[in-house]
Amino acid sequence: MSKIEGGYEWFHSEIGLRSLVFDLLKEHQFVEYVGEILVEAGEIEECTRCSYQARGLKVDGYYYDSDTGRLYLIAALWKDENEEAKARVTKKEIEDTFSRCLNFFNRSRANLSEKIEIANEAHDLARLIQECRNEILSTTIILITDGFAERRPAEFQTVNGIDIKKIIWDMKRILDFIKNGEREAITIDFGEEGKVPCLYKTNESGVYTSYLAFISGNLLAELYSQWGTRLLEMNLRVFLSARGKVNKGIRETIIKEPSMFCAYNNGITVSARNINFVKADGDSGYLRGATDFQIVNGGQTVASLYHAKRRQKADLSNILVPMKLISITKEEDINTLVQRISEYSNTQNKISMSDLAANERPHQKLHELSKRMQAPDPTGGSRISYWFYERARGSYEETRRLEAKTSAQEKAYDAAYPKSQRFDKGLFGKVWNSYLRKPYVVSLGAQKCFAKFNWWLKEQEYELEPFFKQTVALLILWRDAERIVRKQEFKGYRHNIMTYTLAWLFELTQSRMDLEKIWREQKTENAVLVAIEEMCQIVEAHIKDTNQNVTEWCKKEECWRTLLEKEYTLPDGILACFMDEGSKDQRYDSRTCDERKAEEFCKDKGSKAWIELFTWAKQRNFLTGKARSQCFNMGNFLDRGREPSMALSDSCRKTWQAAELLGWRWEDNQVHRNEAKASQITELADSADNSKIRNQILGLAEKGGIISLVMLLKSIEDKDDYTRCIAAEGLGKYSDPAAVNALINSLKDASSAVRKQSALALGGVGGIRSRPYLIDALKDEDRSVRKAAKKSLSKINRSR
Repeated sequence: MSKIEGGYEWFHSEIGLRSLVFDLLKEHQFVEYVGEILVEAGEIEECTRCSYQARGLKVDGYYYDSDTGRLYLIAALWKDENEEAKARVTKKEIEDTFSRCLNFFNRSRANLSEKIEIANEAHDLARLIQECRNEILSTTIILITDGFAERRPAEFQTVNGIDIKKIIWDMKRILDFIKNGEREAITIDFGEEGKVPCLYKTNESGVYTSYLAFISGNLLAELYSQWGTRLLEMNLRVFLSARGKVNKGIRETIIKEPSMFCAYNNGITVSARNINFVKADGDSGYLRGATDFQIVNGGQTVASLYHAKRRQKADLSNILVPMKLISITKEEDINTLVQRISEYSNTQNKISMSDLAANERPHQKLHELSKRMQAPDPTGGSRISYWFYERARGSYEETRRLEAKTSAQEKAYDAAYPKSQRFDKGLFGKVWNSYLRKPYVVSLGAQKCFAKFNWWLKEQEYELEPFFKQTVALLILWRDAERIVRKQEFKGYRHNIMTYTLAWLFELTQSRMDLEKIWREQKTENAVLVAIEEMCQIVEAHIKDTNQNVTEWCKKEECWRTLLEKEYTLPDGILACFMDEGSKDQRYDSRTCDERKAEEFCKDKGSKAWIELFTWAKQRNFLTGKARSQCFNMGNFLDRGREPSMALSDSCRKTWQAAELLGWRWEDNQVHRNEAKASQITELADSADNSKIRNQILGLAEKGGIISLVMLLKSIEDKDDYTRCIAAEGLGKYSDPAAVNALINSLKDASSAVRKQSALALGGVGGIRSRPYLIDALKDEDRSVRKAAKKSLSKINRSR
């Protein structure tokens, strides 16, 4: 038997076993299993199964990235043949499957949702496509099959202005990934005529070579169009925040000042292998291409270029982006060095690679412990079994191959490590985030769920063995809940129902459920099962009671908070499942250190401060409407003694910091004092005598103090050009709001000399608040004014 045949047989055996355990059709289990592989392979961030077919229509799963406007549709071609020879996929079958999925997409843009039963998850997908038809920029159709297809490149076409990409994951590709765990490398060609001029230098130790170049905005937008967020897989900060989000400042520069893009933007940092480089003179040459092209810093720059071109039809022909490309000599050094490059480049939010993969402590220790820590025999006998933590896909089968050489050994291994007691990092994250009462995080999808859990895990102090026992107890609860929920025959959203039900159960029991007892008995008490069965009915009705897309609604903390307002009385017998009063507390703080700091930051400011910030920003039309509304909500929550959500706390802290860059200051009633002071200064200036001031103007700036400021404010309105010019120079020594306001107004002065001096002065005292006005000054008819504005903008950008 060939390796492919052996793998094919194993794969169908795995699908058959899972379909029995989870009570699913084989085709549906195939979609869920391969969906997990697609997530791990980086094709999509999560997979929601929604199997639907009608005449000329078919879809089996989807993922929509609202940040990038990318829709991913999955269509399954299930052969279910026992022999490899019979599992060949014909070209006609492939084209028919692609066509039916594309028809589903096109029909959904109209009104297909009205013809699909509301309880079917495909109804949500069709409605999502209809509601977002103007936001969807590209659609990728992924055909998955348990058959064997001829290798073919991805196909591209444009339908009604939407980029359509078609790719195939056949049995060979699936088995190759399961075995090797390697993602398809991104290979690109550079620039027009296939070359980009650059400078290069290899460091003294020969560890890496750096290439410095300017890459066109059009090329970066095209790369992002083709590869999407896969370009950013090693950009750690981008992954955990919002991958591919558009930066407003970058977008404004692209649209309004494309010629200034290189001056304002820090560029991108790229890691790549197999550089196709042609040497020229000295340390110069040409880049022709590269393999494994990964943007480790500058993800927002690339995403913003793409969106500006697609959404605003921006012309990128004059935009050049600085690029530092690093090629690491030894392959074994790549992960470590790229991690450091990304961390040091992204200093705003440093994280490590363990946020993306379970390849560091404590996962290694938990994996080793799982292989030697015997689970109790629930019958009271001497049966030996273990709960195997498969921290990397395929490690279970690999361990089996290494330790079981004969059929007898294979049987012994399967008895000791039953597949029903195997769990991976995705399930690890789901059960713990449910226990931490974060069902909205579980609903984000496997990768984000695990990343957020892992971030929390690294900050905890715990004993390894008790923690592992608690994990197994939570796995037992999860699987019992899964069995109960599947029996209810709900029409979709089972994973959402399960995590919300368990999180609600843990909330109502105040995490007092005896997990140690569940570990000892390897089962869940009947009273708990009754509670789960009753509660999941309430949860199912709750998550569907919305006008939003149900899947998206479940990702919001508001969905969880509104569930907590529901009433449910736990069964009487459940008290027997609780820990004794004197037992060690097994509760954990569900917040990460950063989340705790954000909440404390917002509470320390107090309700009055947030209402004042809302008023201050609204009067000046600063910040976004959403940010101002969040400040108001924060003030409202604190005023009523309510706990703000983690998401609101994080957003408000960032808004406060952004407001400070715009001139916001708060010390109890400091805002009112500043406003009153600025008003009083202006009134004093209005009453001052111009004829007396003009004679003293040269010495005012050097004297300093409130009187000098008043006189300078009066002087900048003098009818004499020279006086106004000197006054502008003097006001450049005051950071007072009244001085900044006067200088901003003087950017419209009739005299070019006054405009120039005001622009220069704002570079020292205007801060971020003056930036929009200086940008407008770049269009001034006088060259010296434009030059002064550019100089001040550069100064402000460096100080940010």
